[in-house]
Amino acid sequence: MFTLNPGDTPVEGRSDERPIPLPDVKAVDFARFLSLFYPSNVIDGDLSTFDEWTSVLRISHRYEFDEHYNLAVQRLEHLATAIDRILLAREYDIPNWRESAYYDICVREDSLTYDEGMRLGMADVVLIADLRQRIRGVVICLTLPPEQRIRWMIYTAVNAAQQ
Repeated sequence: MFTLNPGDTPVEGRSDERPIPLPDVKAVDFARFLSLFYPSNVIDGDLSTFDEWTSVLRISHRYEFDEHYNLAVQRLEHLATAIDRILLAREYDIPNWRESAYYDICVREDSLTYDEGMRLGMADVVLIADLRQRIRGVVICLTLPPEQRIRWMIYTAVNAAQQ
């Protein structure tokens, strides 16, 4: 694209037959990104789903469109699950999402599902299990009398060391 035109040779980007290649960019992601510039619904915009805003995040991160990246992060914050936030934070450099996502997972009643664990990977599953165990230990300790609290702390420490 950025080379001089060698005479009559067709140049990339001047026709549908010779488009400008964008390696590893899916057409659907690019179309969603372009909808920010050329929306069919000017008032509300065209994008509303997790997948649509993830496309914008992917393209804006890759090509350093900072304002569009920040917009995608803002919209996805309300659309993404805690698991999605961890995965997106890791892939697209959104560090402030990780802590809040871990918090949401650790304080919820339900443990990780098999599918969530597979998506996160072993390191995150172990980290979350450890955090959840520690949090529950603190809650139990606060409800116990002082002597039992100490016994509980010793018990959890000894059992953690044996595993």
